[in-house]
Amino acid sequence: MDGKTYIVRSLKYLVWLLLLFTLVFTLMLATGTSRADAGRDLAELFGSQRGRLMLAVIVVVAAFYPKFGFARRTVAADFTGDRELILSTFRANGFSLVREQDGTMVFRASSPLKRALLLWEDRIAVTDAGGSVVLDGIRKEVVKAEFRLRSHIEN
Repeated sequence: MDGKTYIVRSLKYLVWLLLLFTLVFTLMLATGTSRADAGRDLAELFGSQRGRLMLAVIVVVAAFYPKFGFARRTVAADFTGDRELILSTFRANGFSLVREQDGTMVFRASSPLKRALLLWEDRIAVTDAGGSVVLDGIRKEVVKAEFRLRSHIEN
């Protein structure tokens, strides 16, 4: 992963975390479960050491997200012989083939909702590695695909 991709992925995750934080904050105010009113809560968030520490932790987690949020896994499979198994595995996981060239199949999420939930980082590449295939993409989806593909190949 190059530097530009790393920064973009990190910034996307930062925005996602901040939106999630804002949603929780808003729900607490709307349901009356907050300890104080909005002004006082914001003053505590930005004016206290605990609030600034929480914001700093959000930034640090977002900065390291591309390191632990994406994975590359190898599965013992024949790229051409097990092609139908690979395609059915990704179809079952909600992905469709969008491109195939030079020993690489690229899959993207089939539904717009799934794409949005994956922050448009839904690209998974399956590359021929001579006797095995390499799955490369967002960790959660790569691990699910790896598990299903291994299960299909072993049975």
